[in-house]
Amino acid sequence: MHDDTKKGEPEIAPRLRARVKLKDVAERAGVGIATVDRVLNERGSVSPEITRRVIEAARELRLPRSLPVPYRRGLRLDVILTRPDTPFFERVNQAFMRAAALLDRSVIVQRSFVDETEAERLADRIRSTRCQAVVVYGQENLAVIDAVATVTSAGVPVVTIVSDLPTSPRLAYVGINHHSAGRTAAFFMARMAHRPGSVIAVGHSFRYRAHADRISGFRDGLADYAPEIAITDVIEGRDDQGLTERLLSEALRRSVNTVGVYNAGGANRAIERSLGQAGLAGKVVFIGHELTVHTMRMLASGVMTVAIDQNPEEQARRAIDVLLQRFGYGERLNTLGEVPFTIYGPENLPRPDLV
Repeated sequence: MHDDTKKGEPEIAPRLRARVKLKDVAERAGVGIATVDRVLNERGSVSPEITRRVIEAARELRLPRSLPVPYRRGLRLDVILTRPDTPFFERVNQAFMRAAALLDRSVIVQRSFVDETEAERLADRIRSTRCQAVVVYGQENLAVIDAVATVTSAGVPVVTIVSDLPTSPRLAYVGINHHSAGRTAAFFMARMAHRPGSVIAVGHSFRYRAHADRISGFRDGLADYAPEIAITDVIEGRDDQGLTERLLSEALRRSVNTVGVYNAGGANRAIERSLGQAGLAGKVVFIGHELTVHTMRMLASGVMTVAIDQNPEEQARRAIDVLLQRFGYGERLNTLGEVPFTIYGPENLPRPDLV
């Protein structure tokens, strides 16, 4: 990150920066408020030297508004994602591509893909960034947390996306409330199962805060909404189709009176195959996550009951907006806070080409 604070000058606290007005810029630049207004709104009739002084004063005071494009420093955002071959992260990747296409030429969104299950590789990738800011998805691992701390201490802000790293010094988390999503799954399971019985919960890996929170929320929600429904197995399938299918098939054979399956992970096709082999497809409640071409097909056919989608388009846009605001690109908007999730069933599916 470029530090615009001159040597010998105290850094301006965020609380005070929010109060910076045009008159403050005018006083620092030694010009009138009308001149500042003409420069910042690009109305012309101001000499290059005066324009330069006004822009420098606005930068030094970190005026909370967008500066004229010719005077912005180039900004590179490093978006580190994983497994673009998976339907969900293909959507995330496409969402960042669409968001980047709307930015001006001074902002470059660089996307790369790392196997986030190899924590040391992800940590090395974070530390090796040459960009001014990082957006990253990863597991809550000490090596990853240390890498975030390393780049943050060097002045590179980090935004976590999809799954949070709350014990790291990241600038912000952009994503849904996964505990609430899990409780929502429990609510629908309780209302749709219609009878006491057992359910099986499937997740990616509890090394990810998102998946641990979803399962925790599901467990808490069932205790509140349907204490007569018991969770008999919790499976970590690591979003591996073969592993998930094998583990779930084994759990279904052990389970008595299965009324539902909650998949907090991404291997929904494995769930579909296991339920089909057990003769339970369409007969038990199947609640999963993310709207993809596969889950749309399952919802339409009745195999899946409900899908909880975490709106990757909104996550990508907000992650970029948070960093643009951090560097003075644009008005201060309320882009923090939880991203809302969307509930899909067979009656509100969008066209496949819109997913």
